[in-house]
Amino acid sequence: MKSIISVFLLIGSLSYAQFALSDCNYPKMNIDIPNGAKATMEDMVAAQGAFKSYNAAMNSYLTCLDDQLALVSEDLDIYPDMKKLNNSKYDAAVEVLTEHANDWNQAVRDYKAQ
Repeated sequence: MKSIISVFLLIGSLSYAQFALSDCNYPKMNIDIPNGAKATMEDMVAAQGAFKSYNAAMNSYLTCLDDQLALVSEDLDIYPDMKKLNNSKYDAAVEVLTEHANDWNQAVRDYKAQ
């Protein structure tokens, strides 16, 4: 009987963990970074505005991940697993954002070199 209760508590905790970490919406990058070597000033300005919006949305997503994890009690047995999942989502988002920022910065360098 004790093991059945433990199983139900584990399932309930996992369900709560998934629910707690699922409210954050991953932003999509709907920007075509222009070829800086061929882009016009208007192309670069439009892309810059769009990239700033994407960057802000990604920062909001990262903050949301932190906020969601903060809502979970560290006393739960599955907290380390939840934190690991949260950290992997966070790290992956930072990696994608860094790649896009590098692409954008290269486009800016290419534009300035025209």
